[in-house]
Amino acid sequence: MLEHLSSRIFAEQLNTTFHLMVPEAAELLLELLEVSEKDPSAPVEQFSLVFRGPLIPMCPQGIYGVKHDKLGAFELFFVPLGPDPAGMRYQVIFCRLREQKK
Repeated sequence: MLEHLSSRIFAEQLNTTFHLMVPEAAELLLELLEVSEKDPSAPVEQFSLVFRGPLIPMCPQGIYGVKHDKLGAFELFFVPLGPDPAGMRYQVIFCRLREQKK
């Protein structure tokens, strides 16, 4: 599933809600705030996502199941960036070879 999710697809979901499946807790609602891509013509696809959720509970770095109304269910590796005035921010980084166009 993840191989089909690009920075463009995530950018179309800016400001929408993602459901983070947190063990031993209710799901956490995160808002996608930012999608940043380095050189879109490079052979290695590198982009990051920044999400915001509530301050409590704060999720430690790790792999979490995610659900989204349009993108479906998948897993991502989240890293807490720290709080901002509105909540806790988390980052997900993608770094992979681009599919070769035929």
